[in-house]
Order: sequence, then C-alpha cells, then structure tokens
Amino acid sequence: MSYRSRIDAEQKSQAANSEWNKSVTSSKRMTAEDRMASKIAAEVLKDNAKLRGVHSNASIKKILEKEAKKQLLMEQEGQDGPVISTLIEKERRDPADPANLPYLHKCPAI
Repeated sequence: MSYRSRIDAEQKSQAANSEWNKSVTSSKRMTAEDRMASKIAAEVLKDNAKLRGVHSNASIKKILEKEAKKQLLMEQEGQDGPVISTLIEKERRDPADPANLPYLHKCPAI
C-alpha cells in the first residue's frame, strides 16, 4: 500500500469521525499524515531489529516525512527520479594469448 493511498484512507476515516464532540480534544492535533507516518514508522521498527537498536519511532517518522517531502517535490517538478546507469564491459580475449590454452594449467611440472 503506497503512502498516498494510506493518507487517502486515513482522511476518509477522519471524515467519518467528524461527528465527535470537538470540545474534547488534546492540545496537540495530529493530522492524518502524522498518524500514517507514525504507523509506518512503527511497522518499520517492528520488522527490522537492527533499525530498532539505532532509531526510535520519532526518528524513523522524521526520516519518512523527509523522504515523502522529497518524493512530493519530485512529482511536482515532473522528475522521474534518479537515473541509474551501469556499464558492463566485457573483457576482450585475445585468442592468441598463451594463458588461454586449455592445457596450460593442467601440467604438474609448471
């Protein structure tokens, strides 16, 4: 499930809960994006023990938010993402090279 679809689903559920009495809320109001980032951070930490040893839920959440902002900026600018190119160079074999002879490495005297 992509980040965008999770946000859309969370906003729909938030709209369904809009009938709640608004006078009983905390001073911190978490948005749908914040809740989704917290859920994803908890899933990442639950699945990866090595990350759990280094990062907290809040630090993973901040990393996810920063990457989501980068992705949104790239989508707005129309970029497709980083271009990764690899060069595969095959080594040229000289058929006259004596190192390529099949019996060279089989002789016990050498």
